[in-house]
Amino acid sequence: RPLRFAVTFPSIPRANLSFSCSMIDNPPSEEHMQRRIRRRSSAKVYPYQNELVSCVCVLLVVGFVVFNMNYFQRRRNILSSMKGSKGLRRQWVSPLSRAFDENGAAHSARNLIVVAGHSVTTSGHLEDSDQDESDWFLLDYQKKRGLPQAIYAHITAGLQAAHLDPHGLLVFSGGETRPTTGPDTEGSSYFRVADAMDLWPNNSNVRARTLAEEFATDSFQNLLFSICRFYEVTGRYPEKITVVSFTFKETRFATMHAKALRWPSSKFLYVGIDPPKSTGFDLAESSKGESEHAAKPFESDPYGCHSEILREKRKQRNPFYRTPPYDLSCPDMKELLHYCGPHLFPEEKTPWGKNTA
Repeated sequence: RPLRFAVTFPSIPRANLSFSCSMIDNPPSEEHMQRRIRRRSSAKVYPYQNELVSCVCVLLVVGFVVFNMNYFQRRRNILSSMKGSKGLRRQWVSPLSRAFDENGAAHSARNLIVVAGHSVTTSGHLEDSDQDESDWFLLDYQKKRGLPQAIYAHITAGLQAAHLDPHGLLVFSGGETRPTTGPDTEGSSYFRVADAMDLWPNNSNVRARTLAEEFATDSFQNLLFSICRFYEVTGRYPEKITVVSFTFKETRFATMHAKALRWPSSKFLYVGIDPPKSTGFDLAESSKGESEHAAKPFESDPYGCHSEILREKRKQRNPFYRTPPYDLSCPDMKELLHYCGPHLFPEEKTPWGKNTA
């Protein structure tokens, strides 16, 4: 009758092993035994010798497999807990990470630093997100243009600006702009990259003064909503604003958006950073596209309400139908938040205009 064995190891997933050793149903006949004796007259024969040897071999193989499964499982557990080794899974946030608003660092901030978002992460392995395009959701026109390198440079520039200004609140701004990536935001993606690549300045509380603004769908909202985000945290409006983005967007931010918000030019600083030309980035081409397509609609529609191009862009970049909460958290800016022009908003009605009036 066949001998069947089943071995189960609960601690090892998918490690239920079974095997069988088939034995002869009936003992060998006398004639069969005589033939075997004649062939191997010098050897002593046992009826189930070959079958027992087979079963022993199977047991040895199973034991070897189980041992190795346990060994590699333990190895995986050890490797997954290791930190800092390239290509290995590691923990981005540790008990040593600076908690937000530690010792009131964020609440006491006086200046605003904005890094405008351009993409959402699509990978769980972000340690090389400064080089690997597959870590980011990129549109066709963004590919092979050095965008990973640009994003990395913008993040590090924002961190450096916050490091140099102990009273600065750093805001990574950008909402849930891509339906394919799910409800992940550009702002939180930038924060995760800073964690994954350990970009936080040494001996600094910058991480405790950094957060995300997660509703902006274009550059005007990057600036407007970041001011509201600053007010949510501090209970006041910033004394100075610094914006980090591409060099070719300086005109749009400094002379269009800041002017539309009636923000004083003397309290506005722009930091423009582009990726190296070797990455495929073409400044001339980007500048031409900026002036002809991105910035031009804001010339006649500074608040982005009337232009069909700007309205459609905001609609496409809000695939999850999010509604910004800033009406409630920034009541002093409610009228400005919904203003559509075409004339510039009265300066005396802005919170910062009232303070200087």
